[in-house]
Amino acid sequence: MIESSVVVRPAAPDGSEAEPCIDLWAAAVAARDGVDEDPAVRARARTKFAAPHVAWLVVPADDGSIDGFVLVTAPGSGRPSDPADAAYLSMLAVRPGVEARGVGRSLLAEAVHDARAAGHGRVVLHVLGDNARAVRLYEAGGFVPTGDEFAHALSGVRTRVYVTA
Repeated sequence: MIESSVVVRPAAPDGSEAEPCIDLWAAAVAARDGVDEDPAVRARARTKFAAPHVAWLVVPADDGSIDGFVLVTAPGSGRPSDPADAAYLSMLAVRPGVEARGVGRSLLAEAVHDARAAGHGRVVLHVLGDNARAVRLYEAGGFVPTGDEFAHALSGVRTRVYVTA
């Protein structure tokens, strides 16, 4: 087995990495969907960074930018129907062009670890049903579908709920 060389660290405590993470999120969503960046995606991401954090981790790039990040927020910050005791994996993004290098896998594992270390036995997330790459990542990371589905707030795409076992 090849060890990952991905370095995951906590985000800067002063919040200075929020805008670079929002930039990355907007770029990743646009690349995933094959569309131009949408200001509504940025606005929605800003609201997620305003929620109380359980974990906010980044993977720094060699050039000082960010190759990926994950944001886990407090229970109750997702949908009202999410498990009340589960921390909410609000966003996970990998910079387009560095996918399949273990960045997402490393971020996911560290996020679940940090949520559990903070006293949250479960983590819940929402994933677009047609995002096969993300579904594979989450299932490989120990998440299982709950059966709940809803229309995504911005795109209307069928979205599935996953929770750690």
